[in-house]
Amino acid sequence: MVRRNNEDSCLVIPPWSALAIRRKACLFAVADGMGGQNAGEVASAIAMKTATECFAANANNELTVQHLEEIFAQINAAVWSHSQENPDTSGMGNTLTMLIAWQDRALVGHIGDTRLYRLRGEDFKQLTNDHSLVAEQVRLGKLTPEQARVHPTRHILSRVMGSRQFVVPDVFETDLQVNDVFLICSDGVSGMIEDREIKEILTQNLPETASVKLIEAANRAGGKDNSTAVVFAFDQLPLAFPSHYSLARMFSLLFNRVCAGGV
Repeated sequence: MVRRNNEDSCLVIPPWSALAIRRKACLFAVADGMGGQNAGEVASAIAMKTATECFAANANNELTVQHLEEIFAQINAAVWSHSQENPDTSGMGNTLTMLIAWQDRALVGHIGDTRLYRLRGEDFKQLTNDHSLVAEQVRLGKLTPEQARVHPTRHILSRVMGSRQFVVPDVFETDLQVNDVFLICSDGVSGMIEDREIKEILTQNLPETASVKLIEAANRAGGKDNSTAVVFAFDQLPLAFPSHYSLARMFSLLFNRVCAGGV
């Protein structure tokens, strides 16, 4: 509701996409760009493009924590190289939260203050830790979560992609359960609406509409930043990947359960 350009980017490679069928895995990600006029959107776009290329190029590799760390390293190198070669984008960077799912497992990689949430039954949990100075103070017990939400330095990040030549992401593996609902969102969502409202929206809406409802709620609350939300649910496990020309794939393409929204 305030900014003229959108520095967020998102990526959705669902099970019925050609790349996911070949890779036997699917990928979901959100990046929030920063740094200089127009440079933020350049950084986040480079991150999503490089993520797609890395995901496609490693079709024969086993999915491991080390594999995802390498993807993050390549994304960071791409953003860093672009900023070094183009002075008008010097200093740009981006946050990045990514989930790769296969069978009944998922790999999660994270840098910055984009967030990954999971709704499992009544249990609603933020699976990632914000890499910000304020979040560090909360973890040390020096600030309460309520104080952190309104702190004047809450947007200062301690880790981002592309601002340095090398980065260390948080990477971990987690299990999947049937009917798990996941949300990856930029701080334009989580910074405007509280977790209890996010949980309520995810509980009361299907993934097809939940992301739109989250964006609307963030804008009603003031919409001070770009808002991006990717919502996806697992209704069967292990994950099934239809053949390219099957009716199952055609049905999924027409009536998918993944919805990504952003403004």
